[in-house]
Amino acid sequence: MSSLEIAERTGKSHDNVLRDIRVMLEALGDGLKFEGIYRDRANRQKPCFHLPKRECLVLVTGYSIPMRAAVGDRWQELEAQVAAPAGPALPDFSNPAAF
Repeated sequence: MSSLEIAERTGKSHDNVLRDIRVMLEALGDGLKFEGIYRDRANRQKPCFHLPKRECLVLVTGYSIPMRAAVGDRWQELEAQVAAPAGPALPDFSNPAAF
C-alpha cells in the first residue's frame, strides 16, 4: 500500500505519514528500501513509500483505532482484488440453459 493511500485512509497529512514511515523503518533496520516517487498535480516528483502488508500494519498500530480499521479494510480490498479471477466467469457447460 502506498503512503498516499495510508494518508488518505487515515486522514493524516502525507508529510506526517512519510515521517512516521521513516521513523518506523529506521527502528526496524529496514532503511529506505520501500521508497518510491509519484508525480503531484503540478507534475513534480515527490517522495512516497510502497509498504508491504507487514510494514503497513506495524505503522498503523501506532495510530487510532478508526485509522487502523480504515487501513485494514483497504488491505482486505487489495487482497480480494488479487484473489478474484480475472475476466468473466465461464458458463456452466454442464447446464444447457447456461448458454
